[in-house]
Amino acid sequence: MISKFGLLMREIRSNYGESLRDLANKLGISAAFLSAMEVGKKKIPADYVERITNIYNLDEEYKARLEDAVSLSNKRVTLDLTELNKKQTEASLAFARKIKDADPALIEKLLKALSDDENKDQ
Repeated sequence: MISKFGLLMREIRSNYGESLRDLANKLGISAAFLSAMEVGKKKIPADYVERITNIYNLDEEYKARLEDAVSLSNKRVTLDLTELNKKQTEASLAFARKIKDADPALIEKLLKALSDDENKDQ
């Protein structure tokens, strides 16, 4: 079964008229390895978001979609804390610790608040 990463990569390659082999060559990997990442058999290296973004000159929206797809496919989220202030770091770590046991209603409130905040910026 194809992963979220695989679906998005097919969309991107299709938009550029390229094959899996074309992208594999640009990444310097085998088509078999790229295919294995796309179907979820191999983890996607963290630097691939930036590399693919640069290869296709993706805009911020596509880059965000790619980051989400990699996180979902790898079943892991990586957060760079170096550019966060103390409160942001504390909130991020507290959230990571508590998310598994969080009340579904609280999760809904957080999602709404974050969505409202994103919409306000646009």
